[in-house]
Amino acid sequence: MVRVCRSIFAAGASAGLAAGLASCGPAIVADFNSAEPAARNSAIVKAAAEEDRSKISDLVRMLDSDDPATRLLAIQALERMTGERLGYDPAAGPDQREPAVVRWVEWVRAHPPHPVPPGENPPG
Repeated sequence: MVRVCRSIFAAGASAGLAAGLASCGPAIVADFNSAEPAARNSAIVKAAAEEDRSKISDLVRMLDSDDPATRLLAIQALERMTGERLGYDPAAGPDQREPAVVRWVEWVRAHPPHPVPPGENPPG
């Protein structure tokens, strides 16, 4: 019970801190193509939260980021949406990450997004 309460407190404190910090500076606009890591990371978090599979190719692009936080968020989002990691390690060096990124690019080619029209349920 104590562990659960601590987790709830930590989550509430994190949410409060995030809300407070949001008012401290300019708003961050989620954008995979932004030069700002915070905007790219926000886009990753948004895509994962919405389970927006149309953003999978953008998430795969983020696996090549110079920013370790961006790489970590991207692989976590991909794993959440696909159930796969394909051997990707966000902490590995560029040469070690490259083969896994290639596997992800191939995965995207083999699994094109199939958008569902608004108001319809996805198949399966």
